[in-house]
Amino acid sequence: MLVGRGSEVAAIAATLDAARRGHSATLVLEGEPGVGKTTLLAAAADLATGFRCLRGAGVPAELAVGHAVLLQLLSPLRPDLPRVPGRQQAALAAALGWSDATSPGDRFLVSAGTMSLLGAAAEREPLLVLVDDLHWVDQESVGAVAFAARRLQHDRVAVVLTRRPQSGPGTDDLADLTRRPVPGLDAAAVGRLLAGRVADSLVPALVEATGGNPLALEEVVRSLTPEERRGSAPLPAALPVGERLTEGFGRPLQRLSAGARRALLLAALSSDPGAGPVVAALRAEGVDPDDALAEAEELGVVTVRAGTVAFPHPLLRAAVLRSSSPAERRAGHAALADALAGDPDRRTRHRSQAAVGSDDDLAADLEELAARERARRGLAAAAELQEGAARLYRSAERAATARALGVEDALLSGDARRVRALAGDVLGGTAPAPARARALFCLGVLEHHAGSVPAAPALLREAVAAGEGALRLQALQELAVVGYRLGSPATVADVAAETRALADPADAVQAMLADYTEASALAFGGRWAEARAPALRALDRLESDPVMREDPRFLHLALLAPGWAGELHLARGFVDRRLAAARAAGALGVLPLALSLVAAGALAMAEHRVAYAAAGEVVELGTELGYVADVATAQELLAFEEAARGRHEQAAAALSAARHLAARAGVADGAVQIHLVDAFTALCRGDLARVAAVLEQRIVADGGRLPRGEYELAVAPDLVEAYLGLGRRADAVALAGRHAALHRGTADPDVRAHVERLAGLLADDEAGSDAAFARAHEAHGAGADPFGAARTRLLHGSRLRRAGRRVDARRQLQLAADAFDAMGLDGWTARAAAELAATGQRARRRPGPSDQLTSQETRVALLVARGMSNREIATALFLSPRTVEHHLTAVLRKRGVRSRSAVAAAFAADAGPQPH
Repeated sequence: MLVGRGSEVAAIAATLDAARRGHSATLVLEGEPGVGKTTLLAAAADLATGFRCLRGAGVPAELAVGHAVLLQLLSPLRPDLPRVPGRQQAALAAALGWSDATSPGDRFLVSAGTMSLLGAAAEREPLLVLVDDLHWVDQESVGAVAFAARRLQHDRVAVVLTRRPQSGPGTDDLADLTRRPVPGLDAAAVGRLLAGRVADSLVPALVEATGGNPLALEEVVRSLTPEERRGSAPLPAALPVGERLTEGFGRPLQRLSAGARRALLLAALSSDPGAGPVVAALRAEGVDPDDALAEAEELGVVTVRAGTVAFPHPLLRAAVLRSSSPAERRAGHAALADALAGDPDRRTRHRSQAAVGSDDDLAADLEELAARERARRGLAAAAELQEGAARLYRSAERAATARALGVEDALLSGDARRVRALAGDVLGGTAPAPARARALFCLGVLEHHAGSVPAAPALLREAVAAGEGALRLQALQELAVVGYRLGSPATVADVAAETRALADPADAVQAMLADYTEASALAFGGRWAEARAPALRALDRLESDPVMREDPRFLHLALLAPGWAGELHLARGFVDRRLAAARAAGALGVLPLALSLVAAGALAMAEHRVAYAAAGEVVELGTELGYVADVATAQELLAFEEAARGRHEQAAAALSAARHLAARAGVADGAVQIHLVDAFTALCRGDLARVAAVLEQRIVADGGRLPRGEYELAVAPDLVEAYLGLGRRADAVALAGRHAALHRGTADPDVRAHVERLAGLLADDEAGSDAAFARAHEAHGAGADPFGAARTRLLHGSRLRRAGRRVDARRQLQLAADAFDAMGLDGWTARAAAELAATGQRARRRPGPSDQLTSQETRVALLVARGMSNREIATALFLSPRTVEHHLTAVLRKRGVRSRSAVAAAFAADAGPQPH
């Protein structure tokens, strides 16, 4: 019976109840060694009536074995593997050794396969996933379990994990999951636990000495004399707690024979729960394994059953290792290596632990093992193996080269701490230029995407100087993107010139990169007409070359090239195909940047449902990857779209996140877009004072230009509207006059429409207002800003209503409401509907606050409109079919329709072409 754990058991029960109702739930129990986490997992299993339990546990010896715990968890589900989508299935099978193939996608394809396998199994019966000692679980398994826990939203899956409290620097993969500390027991609970075994008067002292740690209490009580338990003799000054707790576990070992102690050491060092290697090693040393293990089992130090050897508590394993000398541990690893002659991978791991000094042959074997881990997407394990190889090489150059490969593995695995540590080792010695270049490149990429963007250029520039061939061009391309993000046309121009000088024109990829970079430099420098030709050449190469046509690495280039050419519509011909290819390949690493470009392009073309869907997905996937700058941009876009839908709390949260991430990325100083979105969200919620304050600051800062910079006083339309609402008519008239003086003769129809809109708003007579608004509507008709056009209709209709011209007002307001509704902008639709109601016309029912679609629901609806099944949508969005089904049900309810075909019809205009 559990004592003093009522609240923890209640939290576990709530997690299980949520899963029973079809709402996936995760609970992370955090506590010090011995506090009872493992016991709580056992309680979870007892409470999980009707669940299928999947269990895994970390052990120190398997930290460097990629996917080790994932294999423990998922092996019972192997019969369900055929139900996992193809690419995910292949990657997961390769990672777990269920096939001889290598993984075709990046590490997240394995995570997606884990999610899909759990979701498939949960369709048959609820699942309880239990993982003990997560702090000793390999990084690949932690990442896969965390990914699945987040993405399984509406499946019958409960996940309960235990780990020690997190401390020190580093990324916490579970930071956003529900966590619950498991403290020591209070005095009342300790009294119940020790009732009849110690005097009641000793309880306060024991609680103070142990912190209420149950395991420490048990060990202390066992160590006390009968007199000390009764309280007739004082407690000893040093009780076996903390570090002494581990030593206390070691006391029984002193009573064992040499053979039994040797058996325990081999079991503690072995990464295999099976007893085979331990038994073979003991026999090779002339020790009877049956007698040795039986002696240890009789003392309660290990349990032996069904061909396995296990320690009842991890502190027993720790005590065995602590009680042995380094020489004894090395000898144990050597013995296990000899016993594993038929298993070269595990044999190599043990040989590396037994090695003293340099060993080039063993180092080469470790690098071969790293290559196999890399092929299985065990990138964190590969990085550790490369580091081990580096320590064994005699040659400093070979060691540096091995470490540099480890830096790349660590970068791809998302281990920022290891990237910096290994790169520091490479750069701190006399490494050859290629190794230095690789380390510098990886550091630059890390800073760009997950650190400080301003720190990236110097690192990438050094990588260019030290590198050669493909790596040099890669570094230049990364540098160009960083230059664009930091608003440095000079950097992009320098990169373009270098790329052109270095690229081999006979190589299709290098020629494309030269054209693309030239186009980006020209466009970013404001020379848009000159950028068109190289941009179109680059796009032609990207689409005509069979390799580049499908390669996810070129996805963002293909999306940007039409923009540099000034022809965004060209992306329509391939964006869906290229995104689908990247999703199918599991190339999640390229999706945040690509989808942020899709969202920005969709916003520019007033495809607001697409922008909303894509921005939300960037936030989800980018956060999963640990990206910063791309997620900051997506949060800005998401804030805009949430505000336009009237979801003001969500907009405020997204804007706050954008500011925080921009500051982390070091790009906040130039974050013009954040200020503009701040003003827009304020306008949407009716905070006109905030609109005025922000936009007035923008005029002081840069003349009130848009981020591209070519439209002076671009903020005037919104600011004039705010001034009028605040009763500051004189300021509105003055600003509108300045704006008109600058732009009355412009060739841009949308800018000309803004000039006329302001004239219509401020006209002193109705005839002048009507004429100005008529010119504005005509200009919008030739432009490409349907959102701006609808806002002009709304402002015109509002003026007409205030003038008492209800019939005329209704026509403009109905057009505005219909336009906003077609774009999915529920907040603006509601505003137009309210104005219509004020004219006396009863507006059609519009979605209320509870009917507004989320970004993820919008994503699902768009893919339904493309004719995809729930399972196909789940595969594309890295969700489970049940989650997709839940979202589709919500779309049907919120939109008041009854069929997939009705959803498809409602979203057809935004969905793009049907897949072939």
